[in-house]
Amino acid sequence: MHGRTGCGALSGQGRLIPAQAVVSLGLDAHGLLRAWVLDGGWLALPVAAVVLWGLWRARRLGVRLGLAVLLAGDLLFAWARFAEPNLLRVRHTALSGTGGDARIALIGDPHVGLFKGANFLERVVERTNAEHPDAVLIAGDLTYQPQGQSLDALLAPLARLEAQTYAVLGNHDQGKPGPDIDRALRQALARHGVQVIEGRALPFKGFTLAGLGDRWAGKDNARFLDALPADRPLLVLAHNPDSADRLRSRPHLLVLAGHTHGGQLRIPWLYRRVLPVEHGFDQGEQTYAGPQGRIRVYTTGGVGESGLPLRLFNPPTIDLLELSP
Repeated sequence: MHGRTGCGALSGQGRLIPAQAVVSLGLDAHGLLRAWVLDGGWLALPVAAVVLWGLWRARRLGVRLGLAVLLAGDLLFAWARFAEPNLLRVRHTALSGTGGDARIALIGDPHVGLFKGANFLERVVERTNAEHPDAVLIAGDLTYQPQGQSLDALLAPLARLEAQTYAVLGNHDQGKPGPDIDRALRQALARHGVQVIEGRALPFKGFTLAGLGDRWAGKDNARFLDALPADRPLLVLAHNPDSADRLRSRPHLLVLAGHTHGGQLRIPWLYRRVLPVEHGFDQGEQTYAGPQGRIRVYTTGGVGESGLPLRLFNPPTIDLLELSP
């Protein structure tokens, strides 16, 4: 989602700075916006105070209406920047027809690193443990630009998860975009008791639980699933829900995924235009109808942020899934 800078110019210290110079400094339009939101977002608070003062002083209706709209936008930004990303909810969903009984905590896109750290992940772990799931499944993108930070320290709270925990990696963990920390991340997860199950299948409470690698990293080959018995319920953990198109329909197949963030900024009608998927996945339960049959998919909106440290109408969410036959 990095923007492109054209041939315009930016002003600075009384001069014009060519946009090409901005690019040469590594400050593309998206990077400048992110830096402003991350480091300058607090300016929303004094702006609100100034606008309130203007509302109190203004006498003309048009001016008052304009200031009211400005105040609403400013407060909405402040909420999206400072409040909503720090909320944490648990969404309970009953999924029948899965072929077995299980209570699963699905956690997507923690994105610890640039925007969130171990303190937030500790809250995720505490809320998850309080639900007493049979297993915790982490659907990738555990990190977001963690350069210069210790992966062991960032991920340490995961060691306190009380249920067996399984994970796959996501595009941001493997340089698509960002640093490729695949090997170091797998090692850190193993030290904290998290099993990475990409390309593997294992028994779980009457199900077969399998993991797919990330699609954008070119690792979501699902051919190994063809050798699994078709009469056993199958749970497939993937980062990208689009990986459903790698699968063949079979009885009692359920894909559990993340990646979309539910749009992150869930502005009606607009957020769907920026969902990073090919097959229209959003969040919640959907069915992918492809050339190899119909595939049932549940996508979590996740608990972290990427691109910008903002969430709107879409708080960080742990999905607690109650599976039944």
